[in-house]
Amino acid sequence: MMDEGRLATFREAVNRLRQGPHPRGEEFELCREVLAVAPSSPEAAQALRVLLEGAMADAHTSIADAQIIMRLLKALDRGEVQPADLLR
Repeated sequence: MMDEGRLATFREAVNRLRQGPHPRGEEFELCREVLAVAPSSPEAAQALRVLLEGAMADAHTSIADAQIIMRLLKALDRGEVQPADLLR
């Protein structure tokens, strides 16, 4: 189980990405819509991954957020956190 402080940090970063505007583009806006409409669906897990990876490639993502997002992607890959835990 992940500690609550770390989980809260991850949730805050995800919420910033969900609010936008970065990363920008139609694909990312569609991801945000999926996360808003069906946050517990399998599609939401994929949409979250696309949004996180897009943020890593976006020059407007702050260094602090990029560091958090990288740790989050690693935690997702290791199964330490599930997308549903981040989208509550």
